[in-house]
Amino acid sequence: MITSESIGIEEARRAIQAILAAVTEKDNPVAIAVVDAHGDLICSLRADRAAARMGRRSRAKAYTAATLGMDTVVFRDQVVKAQGRTLDDWGDPRLTSLQGGLVVKNGDRVLGGIAMSGNTTVRDQELAGIGLSAVGIGSPELVGSSR
Repeated sequence: MITSESIGIEEARRAIQAILAAVTEKDNPVAIAVVDAHGDLICSLRADRAAARMGRRSRAKAYTAATLGMDTVVFRDQVVKAQGRTLDDWGDPRLTSLQGGLVVKNGDRVLGGIAMSGNTTVRDQELAGIGLSAVGIGSPELVGSSR
């Protein structure tokens, strides 16, 4: 029998709360998304004054990280740029190569994705890493890196 694991609502809430606690007055309004191992949305938040497109971007980043099993920056650098491919080559309009989506893993098992949008790509990555650490799964020493 095949079994699968995924993060759930409690992990999603912890991630979102940790990210919100880390947002400063210098940050733009944020959008956060957390998806399960299949890339399906568990929980999302779009702060007051955050553009609707930021919500869509955060969901795309989280979906990409979970379904491909890699952070979006890794996807961008190692697959899209290095191989000279475009997003169209993948045949999935929900994928993005924008930085700020992190895969949630337990060992080599993908459990979901966490993503941020609204600030610079570096800040989005940093905030998503804070959310990933709050989930308490995987290797926190790798959070925010391009793993």
